[in-house]
Amino acid sequence: MTASLQWFAEVDSTNRIAREGDCVHGDAIASMNQTAGRGRMERTWSMAPGHGLAMTVVLSRRAMGSPQLITRLPLVVALEVQRLLDSLATTDNRPTIKWPNDVHFRGLKVAGILIEGIDADRVAVGIGINLTGVPDGISADAATHLEREGITVAADALAAGLVDAILRRVPDLDADHLLSELSNSIDTIGRGVRIELPDGSVVTGRAKGISATGSLLVETADGISEFVAGDVTHLRLDGE
Repeated sequence: MTASLQWFAEVDSTNRIAREGDCVHGDAIASMNQTAGRGRMERTWSMAPGHGLAMTVVLSRRAMGSPQLITRLPLVVALEVQRLLDSLATTDNRPTIKWPNDVHFRGLKVAGILIEGIDADRVAVGIGINLTGVPDGISADAATHLEREGITVAADALAAGLVDAILRRVPDLDADHLLSELSNSIDTIGRGVRIELPDGSVVTGRAKGISATGSLLVETADGISEFVAGDVTHLRLDGE
């Protein structure tokens, strides 16, 4: 199903290459040496060569169902990453999804996703997965890697599997059953949360679920609020 999976010995950012190239739906770029990766809130990161997989899959909006539900895409990609890693797990230690688009083991981040627009039709889906190490400057109590979690997988097989899984899923982005799949897979739901919003403000409450568009529904002192984006920390609330 993959139109093209191109490997680079070194890149600054696979998303940048995708944005500036002539990629079409299904094309993918991958490297095990990304020097200037980007995350949410304009954060940048890098890691030692060979310790992680950085990849970008280019998707066409026209291939993803209802335009108003493209906001589900980050969670859907996280779901496919979680499922593929789960299929590789050899112990009871299983990966989970942290809203809006991170994959964790034991509460420690192992993969993240950043989606950026390329033009009116195309989007770049950036995925970073820690294979045998964690990004520079990140402590061992905040992130983990597949080797530590008992998973050994070749980067090329992992990248190809993810591309195929994503391409199979995105035509059903607006399927009714997808909302329940996501709700059952997101570890954030039911937890106390602290959300740092893009404007710098902070909200605390309990995550109650997700909306049809993938926004997080949080019960706060003022009632149920809906959040489209934010940096989430899981909390223990009073009485827990």
